[in-house]
Amino acid sequence: MDRWFLALSMVWAAWPASALAESPCAGETCSDHGSCLYEHDRAYCFCHEGYAAEGLSCVAVPAEASRGEADAAVTSATIIRVARGEVGRDLPSIGSERHRYPEALSNYIAEDALWCSDFVSWVYRVAGVPLTGGYEGGWLVTNNNAMRGWFERRRRWVPATSPRFRTFEPVPGDYVRIQTPTWGHSAIVERVEGDTLYIIEGNARGRVRANRYRDFRHHPKVGGFGIMTRALARRVWRPLLPSYWMPMLRGR
Repeated sequence: MDRWFLALSMVWAAWPASALAESPCAGETCSDHGSCLYEHDRAYCFCHEGYAAEGLSCVAVPAEASRGEADAAVTSATIIRVARGEVGRDLPSIGSERHRYPEALSNYIAEDALWCSDFVSWVYRVAGVPLTGGYEGGWLVTNNNAMRGWFERRRRWVPATSPRFRTFEPVPGDYVRIQTPTWGHSAIVERVEGDTLYIIEGNARGRVRANRYRDFRHHPKVGGFGIMTRALARRVWRPLLPSYWMPMLRGR
């Protein structure tokens, strides 16, 4: 078990039993090779490296070092081309003309499920920079907290609370987490012009939409960025404990 998940396990063990009893993840261990997260009352597994999620279990998969290390500039353009090509489409239409795996996004979405993170995962998979630790052999990370954890354990997460955020320059293809009153929201950076952030997001009023945030470094909804392109050169050092577990320590 890596240090990231050791710290996570310690926090999880300290979480009050009364709170766990109310969680869809109560009693779920993800085969002791991952962590159970939930969104919209639906439980998911986010698995350690070398494992992928199946139901609420984590199963071993062949190691594929360097997956997600998108260091070539062409990858950034590919991510945006794929995402931009789906703008305006509803869920049944996304990727519907594709005849190669992963084909249409709707193949992977359960009824009434939130699918903003699924859309981001699908775009990265189609663009050739798949994530790990999720479903479908790893690339389908279905939860925005797990998405943030994926970047954190690679030292590629820049939260809005960090000093670096005030000068950080997101580039096309990076991940952005949007703060919401409920579960949070996932999107892809399309570009930055001055202090305006342009994004492409899935499950925005039922469709893929382009959106923008002015003065994004001070915008309360912009919660942080995941470095996806030119990752090795832009990687940052992060604390051992992922930030999204800190509310547990504060007794949220």
